[in-house]
Amino acid sequence: MGAHRTPPAARVLASAQEASARLGHENLGPLSADRGFLPTRPPLLCLPESHAGWDEAAARLPALFRDLAVREALDRLPVLSAGPDVLPDAALQRAATVLGLLGHAYVHCRAPQPAGLPASIAGPWAEVRRRLGRSPEPVLAYPDLIVHNWRSTDGRNALPLVSDDLRLLVPVVDDEEERVFYLTQVEILARCAPLVGAVVDAQAAVLDDDAEALRDALDTVAAVLGTATRALRLIDPRPGGRTHVDPVVWAKTVAPLAVPFAAGVLGPSGTASPVFNLLDAFLGRRRHDSQLGREILLHRRSYPPHWRRFLDAVEEVPVPGYLASRSRPDLVASFEAAREAYAGTDGFLGRHRRRVSGYLAVAFMVGRGLTIGGFAGSPRELTWQTVDSALTGSRGERGSGRVVRPPVGRPVRPTGRGISVADLAEHNDGEHGWWVAIDGRVHDVTGFLRRHPGGPAVLRAHAGLDATSAFGRAHTDGQGLRNVLGTTDIGPLTRPVLVRARALHDAWAGALTGLVHLQNAFRLDRSFGRGTDLCVADGDRPSALQADRAADAAARFADEYLPQFAADVLAPLAGLVLRERQVPLGGIRALPGRQGPGLRPDCPVRCRLDLVERRIAAAKALLVAGARCFDTWGEAVLDRGDLWRLAAEAVPPCAGAATVAVHRARPAC
Repeated sequence: MGAHRTPPAARVLASAQEASARLGHENLGPLSADRGFLPTRPPLLCLPESHAGWDEAAARLPALFRDLAVREALDRLPVLSAGPDVLPDAALQRAATVLGLLGHAYVHCRAPQPAGLPASIAGPWAEVRRRLGRSPEPVLAYPDLIVHNWRSTDGRNALPLVSDDLRLLVPVVDDEEERVFYLTQVEILARCAPLVGAVVDAQAAVLDDDAEALRDALDTVAAVLGTATRALRLIDPRPGGRTHVDPVVWAKTVAPLAVPFAAGVLGPSGTASPVFNLLDAFLGRRRHDSQLGREILLHRRSYPPHWRRFLDAVEEVPVPGYLASRSRPDLVASFEAAREAYAGTDGFLGRHRRRVSGYLAVAFMVGRGLTIGGFAGSPRELTWQTVDSALTGSRGERGSGRVVRPPVGRPVRPTGRGISVADLAEHNDGEHGWWVAIDGRVHDVTGFLRRHPGGPAVLRAHAGLDATSAFGRAHTDGQGLRNVLGTTDIGPLTRPVLVRARALHDAWAGALTGLVHLQNAFRLDRSFGRGTDLCVADGDRPSALQADRAADAAARFADEYLPQFAADVLAPLAGLVLRERQVPLGGIRALPGRQGPGLRPDCPVRCRLDLVERRIAAAKALLVAGARCFDTWGEAVLDRGDLWRLAAEAVPPCAGAATVAVHRARPAC
């Protein structure tokens, strides 16, 4: 072994701990061997008396948010100075959390009507961010939302910090979805605190050429990540679970709150956690070419100074380079075990991807048009598949991209009956049951909804559809999974044998699939008001927040999603029928709709929601009838089926217009 040298990471760690103790605050970034990236002191419970108005507004925030009264209350809030003469440095971090959450609640409380920040928030928040050395954009940072936004119910500050014993310092929604989702991240930071010391030890072992010490440090990293991975189970999508986080409630309340105000600005997404950047630096991430790879580098540049310096110091002594220069299979095995515990299929990132996938699928379906990290899209665009692919690609950049799919040849329950696309499409509700298709087999999951580990919402999101792709993203092979697939299998998904009519059948089936997808999205969106008179005649009175979100859903589907679907999919489908039948296209026919009298401007929200439901159901019934024509007549459907009428008549209810223009056949000469 060579002469002992102090590891760069150890020097930065010691300097950070000394500076925080000397300054009496951790504004430069909490960093310690004992608590990792969590503060060594509990976050402040209140601001100085001179700024009690901000604390009082924060205490009222959940009630104001529920009643959609945030803007009125904050407009009346006096403008207070955040200068150093009145607000001490030790109070800056709490001020950043309070003002950031007040500001985001103000902007995002109404859907879809964002507003500019009021003077009572904009000026002081900008001054607080400036004093903390941050960028001028009004951004709610990860330290504000997560790292410094917790309190212990019993006043205990020692590790481990368990989310059951924690509460948010500044809740906005104040429901279980918000508490569990954010405080689970605090618990994960607490569980990952030993990583800081393990990384320093590994760096010292490399400099001392001490293979055994390096192996111990790598084994510690793998063990710590195992406990962090288990903590992901705390975010439970199953109803009745102790830490249940309802995907619909989360998507309608918690998820939009931290979205940045401007495009291209990074918010406090999961990739902002310093644990990810630490492990990337330590394990030698190979590339940052993906969107999430570029995003995590941007987060690193926005970190407080102590975090940035520590990450830079970790990279000064690369562990992968040391292993490459030594012929030690045991060290390589320990390193690969640590990397697999981080980026492997069943490691922290693999489990995180599968957990996130179901929540994002539901979230984008119920109107979450933009993630904190900047992924955007409507329900029809299947944006969660883009996010999932980005998570998979980012994991591959870390050196582990292996995906394990359940085998296609799993045991199934024998049956002689084939199930058509039309049959499948009709089974996406409580009346008909809940069916999904996976790898060419149809599964009746009606009795499995509440037991599904991913929760019932994600099954309802894919009911009546081919869910093969989603299934492959969310599952790895196992005997329990094979048993469930075997017991729910009810037959093969069959398609008619076609040649001439194949292209038209595929287009028709695609249109039906798209409409079922919109129907699932609308029903999930509407379920945010379940138990209220937004959904049932004698239900409870909804909160102002529920009524606002319901009105937004009705407007989005009635005025945006359905008319666009009619124009982009259904009207062209009617024209395609004529072309495939080799019937010359005539002019444009004004087709009368079957809407009945229009709604009054003051029509109750429930009436508007009911109308959207009827419009989707009417269009779907026509497309189902058309799909059955292919099953009945096969190739002869081009000559016998009344497909043009069915496609054309589906357009007006979907478009929501009294008359709709579609192609008609040219009259014979």
